[in-house]
Amino acid sequence: MSRAAPVAAPPVETADFKAAMRALAASVTVITSRRGDQLNGMTATAVCSVSTAPPQILAVVNRETTSHGLIADTGAFAVNILAAHQQDLAGRFARRLDQPFEGVAHGWGETGCPLLAEAVAVIECRLRERHHAGTHTIFVGEVVGVSCRGAEPLLYFDGGYRRLAATSGAVV
Repeated sequence: MSRAAPVAAPPVETADFKAAMRALAASVTVITSRRGDQLNGMTATAVCSVSTAPPQILAVVNRETTSHGLIADTGAFAVNILAAHQQDLAGRFARRLDQPFEGVAHGWGETGCPLLAEAVAVIECRLRERHHAGTHTIFVGEVVGVSCRGAEPLLYFDGGYRRLAATSGAVV
């Protein structure tokens, strides 16, 4: 019995793809990196857990950004999960600034990357793997440090920042 060759589907329109992705709610993060005196941060929602043994996460970074070069060169990055009241930082790190950390409260982690004060959680990573995907690189980091504080996260959904809403009753 012979099989018919698969028929290639027409490409998805960019606008349709973007509309579908806007329906995906995500925590807002700032991925920070450092090379010597050069500090950088970029706002991102493409971050997720990969493994618990060993603890690993991934962050997807456009190859045209400063962050991409710093992470690729130094092998380190930190994921700062923003709190609901840190929307101004999300906007700040979404822009390309000469001095992105000027006036921003931060400390230093085990990897040397800047860690944002008052973030819901900070996850420090050493680069373990990288995979090219279209215009981006998927950086897989082995987690070398974590700090958490009880705060509400900032979310991004349908092109805007959102907050969690309390629900009553059981989750179905």
